[in-house]
Amino acid sequence: NFPTAQDSGLTIEQQAATVVAQTLTAIAAENPVPLASPTLGATKTPLASPTSSEAAPTIQPNATPTGTAGTPGATLLTVDSNTNCREGPGLDFVIVIVLVPGTNYQMIARTADNKYWVVTEIGKSNACWVPAEMSNAFGNVNLLPVTTPSAPTSAAGALQAPTGLAYQYSCAFNGINSDITAILKWSDRSNNEAGFRVYRDGALVVELPANTTTYTDLFAGGAAVTYSYRVSAWNAAGEAMGGTISFSCQ
Repeated sequence: NFPTAQDSGLTIEQQAATVVAQTLTAIAAENPVPLASPTLGATKTPLASPTSSEAAPTIQPNATPTGTAGTPGATLLTVDSNTNCREGPGLDFVIVIVLVPGTNYQMIARTADNKYWVVTEIGKSNACWVPAEMSNAFGNVNLLPVTTPSAPTSAAGALQAPTGLAYQYSCAFNGINSDITAILKWSDRSNNEAGFRVYRDGALVVELPANTTTYTDLFAGGAAVTYSYRVSAWNAAGEAMGGTISFSCQ
């Protein structure tokens, strides 16, 4: 039954419009229209992850230094000229070998003050001592063990003077005086010398390494002058003088 005009206060036209609207609303409620499904084109695609031609770096722990830190097994020594390597640190000790330039030697120990190194030839076991100031050390020498030498037993015994001093000489006039060449040779009778000293007319000419047995002296002098030579062996204990020889150019 439709409401009458007196019930609602509405005109016939207004009541009819209200009924139509209520009817359409009821139909819509009974038959709801589904919402349109989203199409493929509207599908959201996640953004692509960035790529790289290089793998992401892996954080590594701090590396232990090797090359610059040095170890006793990698501590090497060289020399710039022929250098005596002795049984202990000092001239009182016998020479074991002569270290030569261009060769690496293995460092195995040191003195507490780092003034001497104990070295061996690579692959050999005989150790000897060399002054630090006469050599080049590579590696961390503070990792080397500190050692104390024994007394110089093998160097014991009295120092023996060289014997058999002989010479060959030549004299060439240079317009003013003579260019003199004297070739000296002698016999080494000691095993504990620090070196040899050559004297001409009582004045020291040169100091030579241990085990040397010859020397060539070049100087300008007078043809009529007599020149004398002596050679001595020396070490920390003293000096043993050999005999004297003399010659002149006339």
